[in-house]
Amino acid sequence: MKIKLMVQGLACSGVFLCSALAAAADTLLAQVPLQLAAEQTVTAELWGDRLPNGYANDLLVMLKDKDKKLLTAYAPSIKGGYNCQLQPVKLWAGKSARQQLLVSAGQGDWRAPGEYRVLSFANKKKVREVFGAAESMGLVTQAYAKDGKMHVALIDGNKSDLIPAAGCEVADGKLEYGGIFSLVAHDVDDDGADELLGCQQLLQHKQPLADVGAIWKQDKKTKEWKQFSLTIMTLAPTPKDNTVNDGKDFAAGTLLVRKMVVPGGEATFPVFASKDVELQNKMNKLLQEECQEYLEHFYKGEADMAFKVMRADEQILSVQLISGKSRFIHHQLNVNPKTGEKIRLDEVLNVKDKDLLPLLNVLNTNKNVVYKDKLPDEWYIEGDNLFLMQRTDGVDQVSGFALGNLHKFLLKKELLNSKS
Repeated sequence: MKIKLMVQGLACSGVFLCSALAAAADTLLAQVPLQLAAEQTVTAELWGDRLPNGYANDLLVMLKDKDKKLLTAYAPSIKGGYNCQLQPVKLWAGKSARQQLLVSAGQGDWRAPGEYRVLSFANKKKVREVFGAAESMGLVTQAYAKDGKMHVALIDGNKSDLIPAAGCEVADGKLEYGGIFSLVAHDVDDDGADELLGCQQLLQHKQPLADVGAIWKQDKKTKEWKQFSLTIMTLAPTPKDNTVNDGKDFAAGTLLVRKMVVPGGEATFPVFASKDVELQNKMNKLLQEECQEYLEHFYKGEADMAFKVMRADEQILSVQLISGKSRFIHHQLNVNPKTGEKIRLDEVLNVKDKDLLPLLNVLNTNKNVVYKDKLPDEWYIEGDNLFLMQRTDGVDQVSGFALGNLHKFLLKKELLNSKS
């Protein structure tokens, strides 16, 4: 913990200490703009020592002004982690434009819980963790199984006896729950302040049994956290080939899972982590924009949300976003993982070739679809197959084509021979 010993003297010896801290934490892990006042936006940076396996320790948050001058630094009470992220949040309503900083560090791969902290820089000489280690432990205080039932005690003192979902069998003994799996900031009640939507998982022998969700809100006067809408949602077992809501490690980085569970609903969406911080920010901005409509439906209680990684390799990241309750609609996002730019279908296929549409109509086995004048805007690639999707009478109609059969029209030959 070499950094923690040095940080306390920052206000007195900024120049000397800055170089010492840089030597202790030499890898930039994340970087975001942070508003400290109405007319003051600074840059928040997370530094650490990243080991060859991706784990980063000696974490340090630095704030820098527009001239890159160090304003303050703080070592969060997180020993370290994987796929570290920063996000500006605003926990308190009022005239102040000041934001706080949400720091997250995974404690394993994308399946594992994370460590979460929210830092306040109201006093730059005395940075505070307003959401700290105790809160990051989560909602569950005890969980065990007995006689085929799950018995769960929650942070608010309530206890629940649950029957596992159909197809799940639990053995007598302790259930694993770790800390918070996911924490998402959003102004749920439109009061001008973000709430934190936390999700914690109950498992036994790595088998997910239930998600425990709640909305966290901090009282501005007492600074105490209160939990609302506590929810336990049991989970049915899923086949191994069902990868809906699964994260993904691939060449450019890792797609992480963010999940929210509220009474009567759930939403899961992807976040991107990469060693390339510029790419990480660009991809997350794009993911946020593409997910926004479906997330708004969830926040309003109109629909659930899910996602599925269709293909992720050096050539393309193809992600399907899903929204609905009993009926579902889909939106496809296709990205160049090297640049973070969206890929258009006319960059994949030579749509100007007059033979393309007739051939697609010959190969198409979905008789509800005929391609007349142009191709649909929605498409994705899974394996070595191209799928075109269009919405007809509220139903998403999908047609699949082997890329090899479209070789004449294929502008990106590197998309063949997928290894994902």
